Amino acid sequence: MESDAADGTDARSGATDGADSSLVDRWTALDRGWQALALGLGIVAAHLVGQAL
Repeated sequence: MESDAADGTDARSGATDGADSSLVDRWTALDRGWQALALGLGIVAAHLVGQAL
């Protein structure tokens, strides 16, 4: 969190929506590669749940 404070983009400074804004802040802080991996795993998990039903 030190790097966030150093560049003035502390995620908690303007958070008014509680958990929703912190989740968005965490998502946007991720690398595009990690975002793609998380999205892909989510799609695969949703597909597996759909197949199980």
